[in-house]
Amino acid sequence: MNASASARKTLASPLGRRSLTLDLYVLKSFLPVFLVSLFFFVLVLQLADILLNIVQYVQNGVGGTGILRAALLYMPKCLSWALPIAMLFSVSFTLGGFFAHNELIVVYGSGIQLYSFMLPVFAAAALISLGFMVFDDQVVIPSYSAKKQYTRALLRSGDAPFSGNDITILGEGGRFIWNIRYFDAAGLSMAGLTLIERDTEGLFVSRINAQSASWTGERWRFTGVRRFFRSGDDLLEESLASYEDPLLAEPPDSFKGGSRTIEEMPLKDAAVYIAFLKRAGLPRAAQETEYYRRFSYALTPLLVSILSASLAGMFRKNILLMSLLVSLIGATVYYVSQMISVLLAKSESISPLAGASIPLFLFLLAALALFRLRRV
Repeated sequence: MNASASARKTLASPLGRRSLTLDLYVLKSFLPVFLVSLFFFVLVLQLADILLNIVQYVQNGVGGTGILRAALLYMPKCLSWALPIAMLFSVSFTLGGFFAHNELIVVYGSGIQLYSFMLPVFAAAALISLGFMVFDDQVVIPSYSAKKQYTRALLRSGDAPFSGNDITILGEGGRFIWNIRYFDAAGLSMAGLTLIERDTEGLFVSRINAQSASWTGERWRFTGVRRFFRSGDDLLEESLASYEDPLLAEPPDSFKGGSRTIEEMPLKDAAVYIAFLKRAGLPRAAQETEYYRRFSYALTPLLVSILSASLAGMFRKNILLMSLLVSLIGATVYYVSQMISVLLAKSESISPLAGASIPLFLFLLAALALFRLRRV
């Protein structure tokens, strides 16, 4: 009776005084299962990729070293895909074990709610989600891009990697059309430039052919210039050693996107690219949706942990199996609803932010409601 009263006093509120021993016990039960399941799902994804390409590897004479290097480059992406699944499984497995062995009887008898009992796991999931966002942006994107290029080289697919050549963009709402044969992102210079200026009605104003251009910090300075422009009804031509115009100040970041998609860009570059699309007056709903979806996807480990915990232990028989099954169904419904909302956002039926975030908040509210409604 005294132990029960002490537990009730210590753990009645999830944000108040807590039992460190009980919190550590929950984490000790959860973390090994999480790590083992994460390793298992990563292994499954790695084997699936190797088996998918094994025939082409053999036909092209790829040795074990090449396959191992491709697998190492693929490892971060496998971790990215496996993390939400591992979180879902480990929370279901851990709570299913607690229910199956009646370990929660004492906890419930002390007046501790399930959400309070699982708070250490939710805190760990929140930290994992924050780390996952940084990991995905700084490690997964460059490593997966390198893996695709390396695999194409091994399999001799003939797809040339992106080199930054032959870039064409619109500037200032479509007023300027930039075509660049080569762009040096490090040196902020370009070569083989053709620049066409149009008026508000889309009619020709001028054309610049330049051998090269360099960024001064405020505008572009062109060298080796041939300029064609209208003067009344006449079309005139002039040759200049160098040429500058304050209007020709398209930021260098606008040229860095090239042929890459939003999924292949770090968040900083993606934000710059979306800002460029906005300045150019080009459609950007699909790009903005993918940009916001990166944030919502990073919070998936936290969401699935809360969802899995809210659904665990709702059945009297086959507790472990049914908890995992129901959690998996709930996560599947979440992913399907996210796909639908993203498609609606890309078609501009709803805003990009709403398309990326609505499923996350709806399922989070549903999980929290389940915690409040379920009997303990």
